[in-house]
Amino acid sequence: MEIYQRIFEDTPDALLVIDQTEHIVLANIQAEILFGHDRRQLIGQPVDMLIPDRFIRHAGDRARHIAEAHSPSMGETTERFALRKDGSTFPVDIMLSPLVLPNEHLVLCVVRDITERKAAQDALAQQTTELLRLHAELELLANHDGLTGLYNWRAFYEYAGQMLKTAHRRQENVTLLMLDLDHFKLVNDRFGHPEGDRVLQAVAATLKAAARENDIVARHGGEEFVVAALGLNEAESHVAAERLRAAVANIENLKSRITTSVGIATLAPQAQKHETTRALAELLDQADQALYAAKRNGRNQVCHFNRVADMASPAA
Repeated sequence: MEIYQRIFEDTPDALLVIDQTEHIVLANIQAEILFGHDRRQLIGQPVDMLIPDRFIRHAGDRARHIAEAHSPSMGETTERFALRKDGSTFPVDIMLSPLVLPNEHLVLCVVRDITERKAAQDALAQQTTELLRLHAELELLANHDGLTGLYNWRAFYEYAGQMLKTAHRRQENVTLLMLDLDHFKLVNDRFGHPEGDRVLQAVAATLKAAARENDIVARHGGEEFVVAALGLNEAESHVAAERLRAAVANIENLKSRITTSVGIATLAPQAQKHETTRALAELLDQADQALYAAKRNGRNQVCHFNRVADMASPAA
């Protein structure tokens, strides 16, 4: 018996032997150190003074384990909170194992302080959260224009390409609207670049608000913007472009009135599968031609690529 007593005393974990009334029968020196109680004072006390009922479901678990001393689930480890003599709480791993004697059934309760492990887990969780936050910020920076918050040119190519594939699968139109602010250089020259930045931000917010939810709105570069829309025919795309043009013209609280010219190009459903990059390049080129036709015809207006030939008058 001496060897078993030495094992009980010298094990690095706190050990408690509990009877079926959930009172402490034995406690080793580590239990005394861990909980701050003289172990002689623990004998005969309810285990609840160390593992209170209010800490999650432990009391119910303990009662179930004690009542089912021969249960195959015995030996499983659970995380709980324990209570020291000074009133402080700390996280522990608890394992309950049956001790079946000829005349009584007892339960061995092995308690291990996991404060350091939990602290390491919490630190790792915080690091992971921070890494995820930084990754999200990097992804945002990679896909969005830093000044306006709209998609940048790289992201536009990716998402517009996906839209073209969707349109081909559904056999729907894809429309590109290219917008260029009229006489934007004069804003920078007269009021400085900070006002020019305010104008770009205001226009970006206006376009985003006026576009449909599923439209792709991006900054093309400089004072140019582009919108990709799914399912619009020529007449509907003209209405959409006019809505955007009017919204920009109605922006308030700027130092000068801002207008925009809009070029439109529409890709009708194709019987044969098209090469996405080439189709997108053609759409952009057509929208660009339509945009400059609108500028040549006086600015602050809309032109569809199919009507470019009708707007061949000299630039205003």
